[in-house]
Amino acid sequence: MALVRPRFPQHDLIEFKQGFAYYRAAAICRRGHVARSVLTPGDSYPDDSKCVACGALILTGCPSCQMRIRGKRYSQAVLGGSFSRPSFCDCCGAAYPWATKEERIYELENILDEEDMDEADRVFIHDRLRELREAGDLDEKRERQLWTQIRDRSGKFIKSEPVQKIAETLITAAVRNQLSI
Repeated sequence: MALVRPRFPQHDLIEFKQGFAYYRAAAICRRGHVARSVLTPGDSYPDDSKCVACGALILTGCPSCQMRIRGKRYSQAVLGGSFSRPSFCDCCGAAYPWATKEERIYELENILDEEDMDEADRVFIHDRLRELREAGDLDEKRERQLWTQIRDRSGKFIKSEPVQKIAETLITAAVRNQLSI
């Protein structure tokens, strides 16, 4: 197994400056287990490493944009501060594979906020997404009703590729088929 440097865009350094804060890169498996919270420019990391806790592939970059996964702040890395894995890429805003249902709905709401649509429809859809986000386990009938209302008011939003990818992780196959989503 060859060791390779973490996958980062050419313009990105492992130390990423955001204001006055510098962040190191992290290595986290697809299920959210933190393999390393600090990768430095000299580090190599196997490109096909698997998590020792669950066997999933370890990621060093965002699956959507390939930007490094934000690790510890530089001062925390030096002083040994705590680390909380991020749920969203700080470059493109996409949810990482370990994001919860609630976080994936936040991602849908973020995409909706950028959509060119009637404001009344946007508010209506936000209300339905909030109900989906805040509800515990919905029965299939209510879930279908909410997604039907979203589909009927959203125009091209629900058919866009990013929304389709997220919907696949949120909507049961049976409901997706019934709604043609």
